Amino acid sequence: METLENTSVWRYLALLVMVFGLLVGGTWIAVKTTTDHLLYRNATNTARNWAQFLAGNVSDLEQIAAGETPSSASLAFFEAARNSGEVFRYTIFNRYGYSVLVSDRNKITPVDVSDFSAAAAGSIKEDKPVVDAKKGSAPGEPEYFSEAYVPVLVGERPVGVVAAYVDQTAERNDFTRTFLAAALSLCALTGFSFGLPAIAWYRRTREKQQADRRIRFLAHHDVLTGLPNRGRVIERLEGALAVLPSTNGRVAVHFIDVDHFKQVNDTLGHDAGDFLLRTIGERLSAMTRTEDIVGRLGGDEFVVVQTGLAARQMAEELATRITSVLSAPAYFR
Repeated sequence: METLENTSVWRYLALLVMVFGLLVGGTWIAVKTTTDHLLYRNATNTARNWAQFLAGNVSDLEQIAAGETPSSASLAFFEAARNSGEVFRYTIFNRYGYSVLVSDRNKITPVDVSDFSAAAAGSIKEDKPVVDAKKGSAPGEPEYFSEAYVPVLVGERPVGVVAAYVDQTAERNDFTRTFLAAALSLCALTGFSFGLPAIAWYRRTREKQQADRRIRFLAHHDVLTGLPNRGRVIERLEGALAVLPSTNGRVAVHFIDVDHFKQVNDTLGHDAGDFLLRTIGERLSAMTRTEDIVGRLGGDEFVVVQTGLAARQMAEELATRITSVLSAPAYFR
């Protein structure tokens, strides 16, 4: 019974821990997903605005995308624009996905040998931005950035693609801190909401288990001495007698009655009487074997049941020892 109750308690606690772990894991996934989505939107909007900015200020953008040399005005614009905003680098592709011009914070470079970009070609084909989030590793790259490929429209006609490399380190850190703080607060609140009832339930369950164990113990044991009571002694004695035919053993029953116990209570008080009864119980338990039965029948009456005896002499020897041990003085206070 007790083992089953403990197993149930631990299963419930394990379930709570698992649920809380799933909550924390799910919250972290939600934080990461939300952060990635916001960064995607941020990179897309930044790249789209940059493409519109180029289209509105570079009159020969279509010619540049077709591979022609930029005009002096366009070069001046590129020079002024390459050190501004969150875009630390950009590449212009023609409408077939081949690069024609690369600009970063240090220089502007027309491309002699074009590189094909599937992302650039895909943005033209699908008529929508293509965004790829990356973690910086090369010298001069931000810790976190996104490559956003956005079609450049002249009127309604796509003439090329701008790949804007958007520094998102600050935004990612801000988003992560904000959402992580909110997630931790949510987890703490949820843990608090579930934790307090769980702790209260656990304490009530433990108290009930202890009370049940105490009730079961008191149903079979004497309160004062902790020895088996009359009912428990009889139950165990019947069990010992039941196996006698198969073991060919013997059983000896020793009844112990304390003489003049009432006089002890009357002259020294009930505390002294209780002390004497506990002392007798402790001495009897200490001098008998584990398989023997020591119990209090009630009042000043005790019993010792010897089991598995091979000869009558063993019972006589124990009776002599009981008399000797219980005759020794007991000092109260």
